[in-house]
Amino acid sequence: MANSSSSGKTAKPRKDFPLFPHHGAGRWCKKVKQRHVYFERLDEDPKGVKSLDLWLDQKDDLLAGREPRNRRESLTVKDLVNSFLTYKLELLNSGELTQRTLDGYTDAGQQLVDIVGRHRTAEDIGPEDFAKVRAVLAKRYKPVSLTNRIQVVRSIFKYGYDAALLDKPARFGMFKKPRAKVIRETRIAKGAQDFTAAEVRRLLKVATVNLRGMILLGVQCGFGNTDCGELEESALDVLRGWLDWPRQKTATHRRAPLWDETIEAINAAMSQRPQGSSLVFMGRRGENYIGDRNGYRVSREFQRATRDAGIDGKGFYCLRRTFQTVGEDSGDLAAVKAIMGHIPSENDMSARYRQRISDERLRRVTDHLHGWLWPRPFVGKGGAA
Repeated sequence: MANSSSSGKTAKPRKDFPLFPHHGAGRWCKKVKQRHVYFERLDEDPKGVKSLDLWLDQKDDLLAGREPRNRRESLTVKDLVNSFLTYKLELLNSGELTQRTLDGYTDAGQQLVDIVGRHRTAEDIGPEDFAKVRAVLAKRYKPVSLTNRIQVVRSIFKYGYDAALLDKPARFGMFKKPRAKVIRETRIAKGAQDFTAAEVRRLLKVATVNLRGMILLGVQCGFGNTDCGELEESALDVLRGWLDWPRQKTATHRRAPLWDETIEAINAAMSQRPQGSSLVFMGRRGENYIGDRNGYRVSREFQRATRDAGIDGKGFYCLRRTFQTVGEDSGDLAAVKAIMGHIPSENDMSARYRQRISDERLRRVTDHLHGWLWPRPFVGKGGAA
């Protein structure tokens, strides 16, 4: 469409163009909240290209009733998030951060940008904006996940100040994590999140070849989704029946004896892998279980098994809770923590002085779990019960 009318005056370049030529002022114009906002001169920007770009840059502020800044000279929220993620990517490359953690940062950063607007100036984000972010996140997430998202957003702005990208610390207002009481109430409402021995046996009956090995590692070693997906064959000594492998999430050494049933399940899983694979568990078409972020592929496969086993409301990570709960009944909490790959607190002086836990102690824990899962029938004086 021509950008001049029959009278020689500038016209809109197309019908849906958001600005109109204000010939009295000689500029492109947009009416926002009952007032005219002017952009470039008509004679200098006859097609409205520069004016449209400026409108898109200032749109969020103008519609919110704020005085827009020059976006080309201001750090936007998107710029801040990208700088934060670049810094975290460097930590990933140096081995100081896991891919799973970086994925969580990326998701939270994108949500922040989507909620407040990518063109918003980072230093302009204040209590009202953070209140909006919290309200949106609270509708999407339960208290524990909401706590994690809020922490990431706060970390992004703290990073901006520490890295001298922001001249002043952010004012978060009431942008706070859910209270501990709310989190406790949520956990209570969910009910017990561990499995009974009978439930685990039902799961093993309906599990796929890969999932059977994963379930057994969850029950006897406290493995989570990502642990299973990243487990490499080099960590296993199937001849002697031991696993030696640092927990990737915490970089903590972990050693555990393996049951005969677990070794058999692992060998079955590895026998169906594509040649050349170093990972223990691989899909039928050669896909691994870490291609999906945060172990979602393991979760989906496990959900099908719980459905077939008639179990509701429990995910794969509940196997890790089961190991902790039942394992503690062995009477050796330190050995349970060692197999779990837990990081001791700085105040735990015993853990700081303890240099190792014997294989005998580790085996007592897993033997106790084996007896819980497959109890031997009681034999009295009169023979089998």
